[in-house]
Amino acid sequence: MRLVTTLAVALLAGTALLPTAQAAPPPPPADRPTLQRPAPGSAQSAERDTPRDTPAPGDPGGRLTAHGPARGLFLTVAADDATWIKGVTLDCAARPASGTHPHAAAACAALATAGGRLDQLRGTPRNCVKRYQPVTVGVTGSYLGRATTWHRTYANSCVLGEETGDVFRF
Repeated sequence: MRLVTTLAVALLAGTALLPTAQAAPPPPPADRPTLQRPAPGSAQSAERDTPRDTPAPGDPGGRLTAHGPARGLFLTVAADDATWIKGVTLDCAARPASGTHPHAAAACAALATAGGRLDQLRGTPRNCVKRYQPVTVGVTGSYLGRATTWHRTYANSCVLGEETGDVFRF
């Protein structure tokens, strides 16, 4: 009876009771990332470093890809306690700058001043209160043809504005 119960639990849990010599895990599927980095210059390395323009699941219009918007950036701002999140698109390659960002031209100008390096953004000095209400911002997509992924947490929204200016003002 104990063996039957153990087998039933193993089957329900999706595990198999095999001797350890036979229980080698299968290799990961080709479309799943692994911890091993491909050799530089290899076909796998080129594939990994090349932006993909395949539509993201649930986006039949093709505005988003698995790596962000099909063109431009997808910016997010979220409360640390995950009670809210906002997101906008920004395309600095378009003339004039476009997307759903309410201050697209100013945000693109700030990015251009920083050379596209989000760590180099400069905002306007403010007198921010020292209250810890963290906000996390993220950027995915491409900026002038360069694949971009960036995330940072700030002490509060005032500090975010002070350090990033118009880029995350939405």
